[in-house]
Amino acid sequence: MAKKKPRPMLSAIPAASAAEAYEASYFARKCGLTRDEALRIMREAQVVVKAPSEGKGKG
Repeated sequence: MAKKKPRPMLSAIPAASAAEAYEASYFARKCGLTRDEALRIMREAQVVVKAPSEGKGKG
């Protein structure tokens, strides 16, 4: 009986859209990174920023 082929490992990074992959490729070439590193950095940078008026009271 033949041995089973090992299954390919799933990437820790979710699949990127075409635009995100293109931007990550450009960023990687520009900064000397791998495409996966660039994609991870780009995703970490997408932080929700609070509005400047939030938390300030009138008066």
